[in-house]
Amino acid sequence: MKTRWWMTACATALLALMCSAAVAQDRNDHDNDRNRGQSKKAYRQFNENQRQYARTYYEQHHDQGLFRQDNRWNDDYESRIHPGYVLDRDMRRLSRPAPYDLTRGLGRPPRGYRYVVIGGHVVLVDNAYRVHDAIHFEINVGH
Repeated sequence: MKTRWWMTACATALLALMCSAAVAQDRNDHDNDRNRGQSKKAYRQFNENQRQYARTYYEQHHDQGLFRQDNRWNDDYESRIHPGYVLDRDMRRLSRPAPYDLTRGLGRPPRGYRYVVIGGHVVLVDNAYRVHDAIHFEINVGH
């Protein structure tokens, strides 16, 4: 009788241990799913080396017209260039793909992202045209 009691107690303990491990694993999977969801919302950013390269590129190429502001560009457009903003149709028309020489120095953008030039900015956007980061250049009107 004692042996049967010990076997029942051990089986119950083993079952309880396995169930708690399964619940812990499920909780861990749920936390990982939530963290993955947050990382998808996180904004990618230019690092300091990319910012310095872009400034140097601008200084060497500002007179070639790439960074010339369209006369439709205004303060309202300027204020929209911030992480989280989705470029509207008008702003998409004003944007141009960043030139190869610039993107080569910035490095390959993350998958699903690209660099565009718009209104004196180099902007990192995703496939939905959501702004993730921008490098602003002070445009001299005389150039």
